[in-house]
Amino acid sequence: MLTGSIPRYIGKLSKLIELYLYENNISVKIPTSIGNISRLSIIFSSMNMLEGSMPVSLGDCKYLQGLDLGYNRLTGQIPLQVLDLSSLSITLDLHHNHLTGPLPPQVGNLKNLAELDISGNKLSGEIPSTLGNCLVLQLWYMDGNLFEGTLPSSLKQLRGIDVLDLSRNNFSGEIPSCLGGFPFIQNLNLSYNSFEGVVPSEGVFMNVFSILGNNKLCGGIKALKLPEYPAKVSDKKAELSGHGLIIIVISITLSVALLIACLCAILCRTRKRKGRSYSDLQLGNWYPTLSCAELLQATNGFSTANLIGQGRYGSVYKENLKFSDQEVAVKVLNLQQRGADKSFLAECETLKNIRHCNLLKIITSCSSICFKGSDFKALVFEFMPNGSLESWLHPNFSEQQNSKYLDLIARLNIATDVASALDYLHHHCGRTIIHCDLKPSNVLLDKELCARVGDFGLARSFLTTDGISDQTQSRSSTAVRGTIGYVAPEYGMGANVSKQGDVYSYGILLLEMFTGKNPTNSMFTDNLSLHNYANMALPDRVMAIADSELRSGFVAASIRTSQCNIVGLEECLVSIFQIGVICSAELASERMDIRDVLLELHMIRNLFLQKEERV
Repeated sequence: MLTGSIPRYIGKLSKLIELYLYENNISVKIPTSIGNISRLSIIFSSMNMLEGSMPVSLGDCKYLQGLDLGYNRLTGQIPLQVLDLSSLSITLDLHHNHLTGPLPPQVGNLKNLAELDISGNKLSGEIPSTLGNCLVLQLWYMDGNLFEGTLPSSLKQLRGIDVLDLSRNNFSGEIPSCLGGFPFIQNLNLSYNSFEGVVPSEGVFMNVFSILGNNKLCGGIKALKLPEYPAKVSDKKAELSGHGLIIIVISITLSVALLIACLCAILCRTRKRKGRSYSDLQLGNWYPTLSCAELLQATNGFSTANLIGQGRYGSVYKENLKFSDQEVAVKVLNLQQRGADKSFLAECETLKNIRHCNLLKIITSCSSICFKGSDFKALVFEFMPNGSLESWLHPNFSEQQNSKYLDLIARLNIATDVASALDYLHHHCGRTIIHCDLKPSNVLLDKELCARVGDFGLARSFLTTDGISDQTQSRSSTAVRGTIGYVAPEYGMGANVSKQGDVYSYGILLLEMFTGKNPTNSMFTDNLSLHNYANMALPDRVMAIADSELRSGFVAASIRTSQCNIVGLEECLVSIFQIGVICSAELASERMDIRDVLLELHMIRNLFLQKEERV
């Protein structure tokens, strides 16, 4: 909640490398003295109230890799000096400001840039053809501006694009068919422009794209329900010439397709030779680079002695990094498992720009060629010495020997930590992020039993303000099911993922934490579920359904201290179960907002501690 301005004296911090000021109430202009910090590699100051123009002195930060000034009040044009920073490789994010003018052709100098986000401004003019020079570009958002004209042919060079959003502009002309040939594209949004002509029907145009609000289009796949192709000329001569034209078009198309196939093969082979780490593109160059061989050596060949867990898409090993004494957890993806590769990409995309004390911190990633030419992908996280919440709630035989026990306050703290993490993902990290797989095994505990939410393999990110996927998200891209018992019931009926879906999972997790019963327990059959089980006990029978270890631990502590506050415990449990029941309601509209959950949990904890002190 910092206020005021960035002091001009910040320019004296000549050795500063990373500057994070996002999500505050900082206002006034960015001081020009920031250009004096020549070693800066990261400036993340999104979601503030910064105003005025971007200082041209930013161009003096020759090592700048990531610049995020999104969600501010910046005006004027994008400085050419910033676009001359060839060091920019992680992101140039200026979304939702008041920037005007064209996108200068100097943008082609950003040849190493992975993400360009200039959406939600008042930029105008045509897309410069030089943008085709940004060969590494993966995420490109320029929706919600005043851009016009046709799409330049140079866009066909951007073969690495994952997401391309050109919606809500004034683009015209035909949709280039080359967009359908991008091998890695997952989402293409061309909605609400003035495109005309025939919609291509190959590649991405078969599923993950949107063309809503373009009234002059025809053709495409049948699901679009667009008008048929323009009527054929009935004249015999025209028909013959039409046949000739078709033959020419087919010949050219086959030639181009063959050329593209050759280029793709060369590109794939080149990428394999380079063994490029995915962290270079997605996580950022400030993360340490690790090779498959280094990870193999550190884990003793991924020995079972180092194995600390297994999940849907891979195994987790404990190791020590050679460049530090830090213990880490290495998640090695099983690429033979369907969806593992997408899970890896989803985690990298989600984790690259989020920072919160209750989210599992990623150290680096590795995507290369290993084991006699086979693909290898791994994620390296900070090590959590107290394992998962699952192992505390439902310990196996060996874990039971360690006498693991969570008292009421520890469980309340963990529940608050998880709610805080969800609140950040839903409301405070620029884009709404839906976790989609919240459960005890994805909640990890550090040495102080502070909770960290991890595993973002199913996570989805949205630009919408309410966290509900809009029409640009197809059913195929949002058919996320999560884990049985924790997944929201509406997902099973084909509903799009939403914040309310995460809240449902949280409600089930909360009830599980304080009843000690998981939602797939054998006692839950027919119409009895964990939700109904808790709801029927409210408000008079909560002590009967509370975790037996929680009750016995509370009584034992009372005997040791000669104090007893059973009434306070019962009142606390009633409030907690009420939250869990509301959050896990069958109808999404009846569930609480995670912000309200967080406030309620803070109040419950404080009231209980006050009563404990009085006793």
